[in-house]
Amino acid sequence: MNSKIFVSPEIEHSTIEELSRQLLKANNELYQLQQEREIIFANISHDLRAPMTAIRSALDLVLSEENASADDMRKTLELIDRRAKTLESLVNDMYYLYKVSSGTKESSYEEIEAIPFLEEYYFDLQINSKYEKFKLELEIDPDSECRFKINVQEMVRVLDNLFSNAARYSGEGSVITLKAGKSNDGKKINIIIMDNGRGIPKEKLPYIFMRTYTVSDSRTPLSNDSGSGLGLAIVKSIIEKHGGTISCESKIGEGTEFFICLPIL
Repeated sequence: MNSKIFVSPEIEHSTIEELSRQLLKANNELYQLQQEREIIFANISHDLRAPMTAIRSALDLVLSEENASADDMRKTLELIDRRAKTLESLVNDMYYLYKVSSGTKESSYEEIEAIPFLEEYYFDLQINSKYEKFKLELEIDPDSECRFKINVQEMVRVLDNLFSNAARYSGEGSVITLKAGKSNDGKKINIIIMDNGRGIPKEKLPYIFMRTYTVSDSRTPLSNDSGSGLGLAIVKSIIEKHGGTISCESKIGEGTEFFICLPIL
């Protein structure tokens, strides 16, 4: 005996509506992804074009000047070297961000003492010539001893990016501080990197961690080290991969603070 399942028109209508909503949501997400890709490609093209143009112009100058002095030749080669380093930094950061964000970069984690790790990093900064014209400070809560599970190389990169960022947008003699302490519930460790530099406009803060947005859009570097503009996007990807969060507070003319919150064991 054949039987036929009866489906009420209300259920059919409800199912169609739900499928339509899901399809609309998927289409919107696809559109946003496409828009983001277009912005990324536009930014990459722009950022790659600038150093490439400078290198090409410098090479044309060298090749066309038959009687160029040794001093002029050295200055031109130094310009090429700086732009080549900028290009190299951009390409490396783009590749690193892709590997971290896509999950294709394999990471090994280890359980280590958080405070000795931060103290060792800070003391390494003290002998880094890059920071010799800045005043570095360390503030560690004496009751914040704890262990966390991290990829050491990646966490060093996070700190490097944030300290480089602080130095890039602060004048000589500025103070850059590394602070650390446990959260109120004792389940996390808070790490703060703060400077008293130029600051970031309030309206720009929601966008600074986006890979489609560069810090140079929000403030002008005070050093020749312009960076790739992808540093904060890399930082956010690494911190989130470690189960943590990162945020930023800043005031124009007063400085910037980056807050990292990581789970502890």
